[in-house]
Amino acid sequence: MEAMVERNLFTGYNVGELAPVSVSHLQFADDTLLMGTKSWANVRALRAVLVLFESMSGL
Repeated sequence: MEAMVERNLFTGYNVGELAPVSVSHLQFADDTLLMGTKSWANVRALRAVLVLFESMSGL
């Protein structure tokens, strides 16, 4: 996810007004929360990440 954000393939959700911070994902012990702006480009990017994860993990 970080690589996709750095390459501008995924746009995270901006939090804050004076110094906004872009948040694309939050990871906990056994959960991952993905968040971003509402766009078809983000949907396609998330699908690509999930397909890649599926093929690499075998899940």
